[in-house]
Amino acid sequence: MTDEDFIGYALDLLDPDERAAVDAHLTANPGAAAQFDLIRAALAPLEADREDDPPPPALATRTVARLAACLVAEGTRPAEPTPVDDVLRSVPSLSVSPPTPTHRPVPTDGPESRAVGGRFRADLVVAAGIGLVAVGLALSFVNRARHANDLLACQNNMQTLHQGLTGYADAHAGRFPQVGVEGYPTAGSFVSALVDAGQCPPGFHPICPAAPRPDPTDVPTGLSAPVTPVAYAYPLGHRAPGGAVLGVWRSADPADENDLIPIAADYPTAAASPGSGPTSPHGWGHNVLYIGGNVRFATTSAVGVNGDDIYRNQFGQVAAGVDRSDAVLGRAQDRP
Repeated sequence: MTDEDFIGYALDLLDPDERAAVDAHLTANPGAAAQFDLIRAALAPLEADREDDPPPPALATRTVARLAACLVAEGTRPAEPTPVDDVLRSVPSLSVSPPTPTHRPVPTDGPESRAVGGRFRADLVVAAGIGLVAVGLALSFVNRARHANDLLACQNNMQTLHQGLTGYADAHAGRFPQVGVEGYPTAGSFVSALVDAGQCPPGFHPICPAAPRPDPTDVPTGLSAPVTPVAYAYPLGHRAPGGAVLGVWRSADPADENDLIPIAADYPTAAASPGSGPTSPHGWGHNVLYIGGNVRFATTSAVGVNGDDIYRNQFGQVAAGVDRSDAVLGRAQDRP
């Protein structure tokens, strides 16, 4: 195991297999466990600050002040006598008189407020700059790594969801759970349909791992009891010519829009949000799961069959689409 492995383990940046390998190594090697404790202690200040977004304003100031104090202390500390100095002093014939210092005039062309001990401390300025850059790079790296880890965890969760949806469609002539009907009135109730059909994968949670967990005691409007908290958007279906709402189904032709029709997604981003409610936990983008099983990270909501907005129908409403290609994904409480 390397220090990089221990750092990733301490910052929770490893995948499950890598974490298991580090756990086993630390359990079997007391020396490695002691080394990891030192690394974790060194990372403690960074770990405490990394949850803040943006970084706390005082972090850079504390770093620069600590560097300045260390440099001043090192620059003013008297030199310790060495064993060689003691030997030279003890033997008269080897005594060496210290060289007469050459006095040079103190430069007067610089601001006195930036001098330490009468000298301009360029090393202090350089060290302070390096400290600021190092803090910025470290926090930026941690934030990027956490964002990438959140995206991957969400995509893996969607792949698990696709397994349940595919199993449901296999047992219902290619049709996926339909919402807006008796027993399943809202978009979020598709999970209840999967559970009732025995198609909810074991251990699956219909929530992006990066999303805040809803209160499981909340009762959506129109229902008399709490439901499983859901934080993925799901298709509201579309209107048939007679006005009836039809759900989403899988085409018999594998090449017929299977990779173009979205079947689930994160909630819309704040910029694309069609209404009030929670937004994407990924900030500036969202993961989209398509009928064919592929997951795409998008920074725009215009990723439907014809480049349509996947959170609004062609009339700009959060409601059932006008046809099969007009896919509209609703939040858990939305209805067709």
